[in-house]
Amino acid sequence: MAATEAEDVVRQKAPAKHARHSSFVWKYFTEDNTNSTVECQLCMTILKYNKNTSAMLNHLKMKHPLSTASTSSNASTNEQRTTQRQTSINDFSKRPVTDKRRQQITDLLVNFVVKDIRPLSALSGGGFRDIINFFEPGYTIPSHATLWKTLTHQYSTVRANIAKEMKDKSVSLTTDLWTSCTMDPYITVTAHYITDSWELKSRVLRTTIMPERHTAVNIAQRLKETIEEWGLNVFCTIHDNASSMNLAMEICEQFPHHLGCTGHTLQLAIKAGLNLPEIARTTETARRVVSHFRHSSVAHCALKKRQEQLGIKVNKLQNDCATRWNSTFTMLERLNEQRIPVQAVLTDETATKLNIRRSLSMRESQWELIEQLIPVLRPLAKATTIMCAESHVGMSFIYPVLLNVADNTLRVRESDLAATRSFKDTVRKQLITRFKLESGGLADSIPITACMLDPRFKHLKFLPENTREDARMHLTQLVRQNRGEEQPGATGEHDAETGAEEDNAGLETEMQSGKKARLESDFEQLFGPHYESCSSKRKRSDNGADELRDYSLTPHIPTMENPLNWWAHNEHRFPRLAKLSKSYLAIPATSTPSERIFSLAGNTVTRQRSSLHPSHVDVLVFLNANQKDGREDFISEPDNDSE
Repeated sequence: MAATEAEDVVRQKAPAKHARHSSFVWKYFTEDNTNSTVECQLCMTILKYNKNTSAMLNHLKMKHPLSTASTSSNASTNEQRTTQRQTSINDFSKRPVTDKRRQQITDLLVNFVVKDIRPLSALSGGGFRDIINFFEPGYTIPSHATLWKTLTHQYSTVRANIAKEMKDKSVSLTTDLWTSCTMDPYITVTAHYITDSWELKSRVLRTTIMPERHTAVNIAQRLKETIEEWGLNVFCTIHDNASSMNLAMEICEQFPHHLGCTGHTLQLAIKAGLNLPEIARTTETARRVVSHFRHSSVAHCALKKRQEQLGIKVNKLQNDCATRWNSTFTMLERLNEQRIPVQAVLTDETATKLNIRRSLSMRESQWELIEQLIPVLRPLAKATTIMCAESHVGMSFIYPVLLNVADNTLRVRESDLAATRSFKDTVRKQLITRFKLESGGLADSIPITACMLDPRFKHLKFLPENTREDARMHLTQLVRQNRGEEQPGATGEHDAETGAEEDNAGLETEMQSGKKARLESDFEQLFGPHYESCSSKRKRSDNGADELRDYSLTPHIPTMENPLNWWAHNEHRFPRLAKLSKSYLAIPATSTPSERIFSLAGNTVTRQRSSLHPSHVDVLVFLNANQKDGREDFISEPDNDSE
């Protein structure tokens, strides 16, 4: 009440406030004509005025604290609000966008399109523009033409870098044909090579539409165009087992070697076993059971409830795919894992109708057959996964894995059911026939040569002695053929002490222990200068036979180690073999790299983007597949003269 009355008095007595008097104290004071004193309107006290309000403010606090409390509080609040308005994010974000930042944002938007396989139209949506406007109001999303120009510029840059990296390299290709959801036929070509630093690279070269008939002549012409366009030195091509593809490889003169896809061949061999009558009936019944639980919401919920009650991991049943045999293994393995809750639901009258229960009933013998098939199929599934990988050497895996599977995994045991025995016999015969495991021409095959050039398998212990010798003779011939093509600096004597020490570290450790160390000393005395220990300095051999002999005497490395790392440290010791290794160890075991593009391109050519031009598909797939780590290939510094 006192504060209100005081304010009324002030309103009646106080003259209009001068524009420069912004402090709230002037509501209670007035100046005289000389501007040297001020008078308090509440108590008529005269104070000296020295161009500041400190004395007036102290007077109000001491003499009239209650009367001025409300006004002081309001003034403080208004001052805080003014400060907040001055530093608000809206005012701060209205700063001008520099040319460099504008280019960085544009590159990020293009990277978003490439990395997430989005159409350029996604950047023109109202919701997306609202987000950009909120975080960067000063930035305007470029037009469709400008974005596409940026995209093609990045495509040209990445393409030029890859072409430079592949120059003068021995390159192997994979290729395959596929059809998009819009019924447009495409051909994909991928390249695989080993760099100077012994890194295995996998690149997508092109994904182009192929509207003409997929004859051998047309396929060969497309591949020839790709090779000439990129200027490739092609060593080998991996393809599927279609007759038109095989004939195309024969027609195209640029292919010195070609192989069928190991994954496809393995698929045919295992499918022959899965198509046996008893096994086919069992897998078909299992397929119906899985389909029931995946399409019936009642059965699905009942299964989940049973899994929780029985303390079994809550996993969904998996369907299989007709073109992928390993998906059949996954289906059977998951069904066998969930056998108890599945049977509990199928016998529950509240969850499963009687007629459905009868059609989905599985005999005990079928469950037993599934249990026996799973440990047989598991190594085959692992072998398929390993051979389909792109990040490690795969060609040298083929025969060590297949021969072990044929001799051990597929060996018939007394406890095997009749159907299991038939499956093992059938698949084993298929592997022997399709991969020519018992053929006399195995020694000079590309996979065996790759094994000899792989320090993990070079001793070929999985082959008979006569085949090993034939393989060594074949590799010796290859080394002699390449003798005249050595790289500069590879001739003359080369001290490979470092490589020898690294390569023979294991042998040296073993031989220097106990009696073996003393025995080595005795041999050194007996043979004098003719003795050469594992740790002695080796000089590079002057002919291919000696180089291969020295290479064979070095110990093999563990299977889990990367053979390319070994070659990186021993390249100068065995230059001729190293050159061959870059050709043979770069060959992928399967055509999976080009097949993987199907799913990537399928995410690009969707029904929502059915009008996407084929050239746009090629650019998006190329950039997405060939990007390294996030934005590394795409975010470029703006030009210094950019506006």
